[in-house]
Amino acid sequence: MSKSYKFVVLANAADGQDAEFNAWHSKTHLPEVVRAAGFIRAERMKLVPGTGGDGESYQYLIVFEGSGDQPVDALQRLGAAVADGKIAMSDSLGAPLWSGLFEEIPGASFAA
Repeated sequence: MSKSYKFVVLANAADGQDAEFNAWHSKTHLPEVVRAAGFIRAERMKLVPGTGGDGESYQYLIVFEGSGDQPVDALQRLGAAVADGKIAMSDSLGAPLWSGLFEEIPGASFAA
């Protein structure tokens, strides 16, 4: 049975490189990751200043959406593409970053 899942990444730009980070991420990285891993959609968002609590450690939220029987397969394809050089990385990506793969919980959604 096919599952919906989301791969969530919290990231920052390297110091002073927000413009480069945003250009690389939107124009290069998102399309490469979506194609390589087989995601169906991706979006990026920026934290609204003063709303993050916890020291506002991360400024950017990136969400990749997919569906399939084995969500972990997307991460395996992603790792292989990085290892093969099919996904370009950039010095504008700051460290550290956080990521996690989340799968749907049937019946655990609500819409107005």
